[in-house]
Amino acid sequence: MLALVVAGVGIFVLMGILRKELPPTNFGPGHSESLPPAQINTSPIPRPIQEHVMERNRTHPPGQMLVQYNCRDYECEPDLVEKLIALVQNYPPTVYIAPYPGMDAKIALAAPGRLVTLDTLDEGRIHEFIRENLDR
Repeated sequence: MLALVVAGVGIFVLMGILRKELPPTNFGPGHSESLPPAQINTSPIPRPIQEHVMERNRTHPPGQMLVQYNCRDYECEPDLVEKLIALVQNYPPTVYIAPYPGMDAKIALAAPGRLVTLDTLDEGRIHEFIRENLDR
């Protein structure tokens, strides 16, 4: 019996280690009923608000998505954030940008049911992702 308990705890700990911290692509019962304060955010967006961005129904505008970056745990080029902001500003205010320290990616693009992570700035891929998801 003790061996089963120890094995169960070991599996639980291993799952926690292997689980990656990435932006949500759907929403759960604990999501917030509010949106990020602005299109361009200099502070991280709380997870319950990120989940609300992923919610889709007739009361939510299409095209809500997240562009997030992690320059705390990854080495970012000096102008990476400025380039991402300039890119996002070309789109409707439903495309949000924010830092996400602790995320297991340098750059992450999230829309309902879709996630793309990038190790480097790929403006073409980011534009493609945003355009593909504007009407969803």
